[in-house]
Amino acid sequence: MNRRIAVLTIAAAAMLGLSACSGSPASEPGGTADSGTAAESTTSDQSVADACAVVQTKMQAASTALSEIDITSTTSDPQTTIDAFSETVDGIGDAAESVSNDEVKTATTAVHEDFVTVRDLMQKVLIDQDTSVAEELSTATAEMQTSGNELNTLCTS
Repeated sequence: MNRRIAVLTIAAAAMLGLSACSGSPASEPGGTADSGTAAESTTSDQSVADACAVVQTKMQAASTALSEIDITSTTSDPQTTIDAFSETVDGIGDAAESVSNDEVKTATTAVHEDFVTVRDLMQKVLIDQDTSVAEELSTATAEMQTSGNELNTLCTS
């Protein structure tokens, strides 16, 4: 797998994963009073909606570093790409740690763990020039998108 193609694929998947995560909680006009109580967690004082709002803000800030990755310089300066991706990973980790709602914390932690895996594999491809991890990278990228979608579903239901 060409390193540049791998990075383009990863960057696109990461942006999709983050955009899935950073959707705002749904508010349906004319909704019933029950829809508000469904978003309440029984194990925390923080509601799902409140936790999702915190996570959304932090993930949007985290995605800034990801959007600033210069794909054209990934092969000539791969460490800068890894550093920018790591900023995003750290921001997602901060988002997970910043909420007390168990459901949102678990979902955000899953996103964080998947981003860590993708970052580590990306480092193998770009820094170590180990393209043999292509299949692992493909699987990890799909898992990252899945966990992002699951967080989005939780935060928009």
